[in-house]
Parts: sequence; C-alpha cells; structure tokens
Amino acid sequence: MSTLPEQVALPQDQDRRSTAPIAKKIFRRIAAAAIALIGILIVTLASHPASKDYISYWSAGQLLLHHADPYSPAQVFALEKTQGYTAAKPLIMRNPPWGIFLTAPLGSVNAVTGLLFWTIAAVGCILVSLWLLGVPPRDRALAFLFAPAIGSIALGQSSPFLLLGFSLFLRFYRSRPFLAGASLLLLANKPHLFLVFWVVLLVDCVYRRNFRILVGGASALATGSAFAMWLDPSIWKHYFAMMRASSLNREFFPTASMLFRLLIDPHAVWLLAAPSALAVIWGCWFYGCNRHIWDWRIQGLLLMLVTVLVSPYGWFSDEIVLLPSLIFAFSLPEQRKHSIEILVAINGVALFILLLLQPSINSGAYLWTPAAWLAWYLWAGDPARSRPQSDAASV
Repeated sequence: MSTLPEQVALPQDQDRRSTAPIAKKIFRRIAAAAIALIGILIVTLASHPASKDYISYWSAGQLLLHHADPYSPAQVFALEKTQGYTAAKPLIMRNPPWGIFLTAPLGSVNAVTGLLFWTIAAVGCILVSLWLLGVPPRDRALAFLFAPAIGSIALGQSSPFLLLGFSLFLRFYRSRPFLAGASLLLLANKPHLFLVFWVVLLVDCVYRRNFRILVGGASALATGSAFAMWLDPSIWKHYFAMMRASSLNREFFPTASMLFRLLIDPHAVWLLAAPSALAVIWGCWFYGCNRHIWDWRIQGLLLMLVTVLVSPYGWFSDEIVLLPSLIFAFSLPEQRKHSIEILVAINGVALFILLLLQPSINSGAYLWTPAAWLAWYLWAGDPARSRPQSDAASV
C-alpha cells in the first residue's frame, strides 16, 4: 500500500528532492534543537505531574486499580491533592469508559514514574504515526515542531493516541479494514471531536458495502467497554453521573462552535452542535461528489480538517490529529509560492503563544488555529490534482 508521500509523487518529484529548498534544511536543523528542548522540558517537568492534565489520567488509573469510581469528584480530588494539586476543583478525566485501557496501567506506578511512561507513550505514538504515514526519516523530526504536538506532550494530554488511531486507519482501511475499524477506538476516546468523520465513514461503509470497518470498530468498543466494566462494574453509571454533574455548558472552549454560540445566544448550549450539523450536510455532499474516487488518504484529510474545526468542544493539543493532513499538503509537488514559509509562520505564532505566553488551555488565544490549518491546506494546493492514476483506474 502506498504511503501519503508516495501518493503525491510525480516524475518531477525526483528533481524537487534532489534540490531541497534551503528552508527545509534550516527547518531540519531547528527540529533537532527543538527535540532537545522537548527533552529538557520533559526532564524538568517530570517531577510536577500535578501541573499537567496527566494528573486526571493517573488518578483514574489509581482508582481503577482498586476497582473504585474513576469519575468520582471526591476521590479524584483527594488523590490529586496528595500530589500537590492546588486548583479549587478536581481535574476529572472525561473520556468514555471504553478508553480506560489507556489509563489503567498508570494505577500500578507513582505519579512521577507514570508521567515518564505517559510521555514516552506520547512520543512513541507520534513516531509510529510518522512511520505509518511513510514520512521519510529525514523529515520526521519536523513533526515534533508542530505546535499541537509539543502542546500535547507538555500538557500530558492523551491527544497523541488520536493521531495514532487516525494514522492506523489511513494505513489499513483498504488492506485490513477490520484492523482499521478497530484502530478507531483510539479516536473514540474523544468522540465529540469527530462527529462529521463518523457520519461520512458510515455513509462510505454503506455505499461500498464494506462493513468490516464497522465490525472492527464495534468489536473494539465492546472489548474496551468489557475491560472497563471488569475493573468497575458500574463504570457507565459513574460516567453518565459525572457528565450530568459536569460544568461543560458553563465552560469556555477555544472552538468555532463556542464562538458561534457566544455570538448568537450564550445561554443556548445546543448551538454548540449547529456548526457540526451544517458540516455533516457539507460532508455528505462532499462525499457524494467524490464517491467514485473517494480516498481517505486524500479527500478524507480535508474532511478531518473540517471535522476538527466545527467540533463542539476541544483543545489546542487535540489538533495533533491534523498532522497527516498537513504532511500530505506539505508533500504536494505543486504548491503555491511560499506555502511552506507561510505554514512555518502559522506554526511559529502558535508556538510563541504556547511556550512563551503560556495561556490556559481554555484560552481564546487558540481560537484561530483550526481555521488557520484549514485555510493553509486549501491555499497551498489542490490535493485532488495529485490523485494517483492507479487509484483512479481501480475505482
């Protein structure tokens, strides 16, 4: 199966690689320094797990090990305070029970050791994803300059698992559809982010009568849920109780959907779903126009950019799942002039905000980034022009 860079390779690509732009050489050197910086950050912050979102995953793992409620505000708060957590409210993991298998191993180690393993797993997810996507080794370091990737590692977020799940799906959705469907369990760890993706995937499976993807996904969800219920038989009851008691309707999220709600009626929570509903209609139309040539490694990458843009709520670190889309556009032989420099500038501003200004993860300072990635993708070049002839002939 061809990888993303191979799909866009044209005859002139050989010359393009032999005369790599000076900018790319500079960026690779910067990437080496950036990786060293990330290593320093990991070592420096490893002893302060309570300052990261990771603390909610560790607390959940600890409670699960004792077959307790991982969504209990009182029990989570008590555990977090033992690690130096100083906020007035507990930081509770909101991931559905079928994703518990990711956090359960943290219950067997202390917070500092768990953070080390969690960080290694996050970096591993990114490296494996780059390998699955077929990114050349000389360019893999660049991925660690992607601001959401640095943010997800620095915050101890679970977002790198989203990237791994999407990369597995892109790699195997044709050759091993059951495995591709099972890999979507990682995306289902934050299902609200991918509402448009889920609908179009269902439409595609029905249209092509390829139900092995759906069977793989359902099997993975059932297995994940069974594992969670083995640790806590009442876990679904606890999860829904936590969600009902949560303050999601009163929180601010740096998303276009939140901005839409605030502009129309701040008290109308249902408005958060309106952009996704409109995007679902667009997604079905987009799929219908391209159903005979639909390739998740091409058209699906644009769909993912739109999906994340209109998600009801999400955070900057979750945008790491857009890395395959940007890698694909970055690899296009035909690009607009200065497109690479513009992408670097967008990413540089995001890095400046993340590392120097260091706003809260809920800050409006991150409102612009999903739209910026999408706008750059559309402006840099038309991916449809680079669709392989072999793929077209096989439809």
